Amino acid sequence: MVIFVALLFILPSIAPEGLSHDEMNSAVTSDNLHLDFMKQGNVVNLPYYALQKISIKIFGLTLYAIKIPSIIFGAFSALFLTLLLNRWFKSDVAIIGSALATLSTAFLSLANFGTPDILYIFWISLILWLGSKIVGNKNIHPFFVILFTSSIALSLYTPHLCYIALAILIAGIAHPHLRYSIKALKPWQLVLAILIFAVGVAPLGISVFYHHNIIQELAFMENFSQRAYIQNLKNAFAPYFSFTLAYDSVHLAPLFGLATVALIAIGFISSLDKLFASRNSVTYMLVAFAVIISGLNVTCAAIIIVPVAIMCSAAIDSMIMRWKSIFPKNPYAHLIGATPIVITLAIMLISGLAHYIQGYHYTPRVTKNFSEDLALFTKELKTGDTLILNTEDENHDFYKLFAKKNNINVNYEFPKNSEGRVAVIEAPVEAKGYELSHISTSSKSRNSDRLYIYTKVTDKQETGE
Repeated sequence: MVIFVALLFILPSIAPEGLSHDEMNSAVTSDNLHLDFMKQGNVVNLPYYALQKISIKIFGLTLYAIKIPSIIFGAFSALFLTLLLNRWFKSDVAIIGSALATLSTAFLSLANFGTPDILYIFWISLILWLGSKIVGNKNIHPFFVILFTSSIALSLYTPHLCYIALAILIAGIAHPHLRYSIKALKPWQLVLAILIFAVGVAPLGISVFYHHNIIQELAFMENFSQRAYIQNLKNAFAPYFSFTLAYDSVHLAPLFGLATVALIAIGFISSLDKLFASRNSVTYMLVAFAVIISGLNVTCAAIIIVPVAIMCSAAIDSMIMRWKSIFPKNPYAHLIGATPIVITLAIMLISGLAHYIQGYHYTPRVTKNFSEDLALFTKELKTGDTLILNTEDENHDFYKLFAKKNNINVNYEFPKNSEGRVAVIEAPVEAKGYELSHISTSSKSRNSDRLYIYTKVTDKQETGE
């Protein structure tokens, strides 16, 4: 866990280079979050944006400040995923399975993008782990009840996770074991759980009262059509299992290596004899849920990471147990059998990490979707300078936010008189009384000349003295 968390903090400075458009929009959204967020309707992904706003407030508008919320949620997601697997498998298998999932390109991408997409893994893994601690436990600790209820309430702020809460409610009513677990709660614990849930969803309810369109954003799809639904399904899962084509997106392909896919197949086959076991039932339902909901929202495809971790763990457990069954009393045979498994898993982990780091540097269709503007602006612009913006630029709001955070003047046409320097994005201009003093370049192969900086010409310079 220490190595994994350290890796999460190191990776943003290595890959990918810069910020995507969605990350810039996320920073703008979090900055617009104020105390009257309920009346304004800013409640979608509220836990993430609140943490991101605090991060930017403390550290300023920097690359790490934007990504720290995802790193934090990613670290806890890995922890809860490991704890969940440890409920169903031996500790060694759980650690290996969680390592394969969390060190995959898919998980590392989510944990290093400054967007709320990581919340899908966080809430699913947390809710499942807490549920496994509660179900079948005669002496339920109040802490787990409080945490489980709070998690369900706060997950409702993430788009389309309301269906997970609905499924839990239906299962709690219909399944006899779950009904027994609910009855095992003491009356004061049940009342406390209801009160905590009510407090947790109160801001959401108030906001929905003022803005009914939030319901559509959290539960449905804007302009739903069968064609759009099918297209979303294609776009959602295309990067996950594409071994020959890199897509024009922020995600590398494939997000899961071929060896991981082979483990998934082995895990599925080994689980067929226990089709209705709780572990397998949860796995198949999560896969079905991820597929169905991804047609409404492509980011929901990230949920597939949790069942992938379970299937990989099942495959590893099956291979180890199958080898031990051949030589049940020979420890040397066990060691010999473990050696190729360890070597194979090490190769998978190292190659997956290398694919993530190198892919974001050498895949043009992916790397072009990340901008180095934040680093360039921070390096080149100083307090009092003027930044010329274009209202049609897709990152206009983010540039304006950067200017506000760094006391930089914003203008939409070249000023006739400015005390400081004037910076123009991407295209040079002819400006009377100014000269081009510096061109700041990006390492990207396209639009390398990124920032043109002009300084005012003095009277002596104009007369040639």
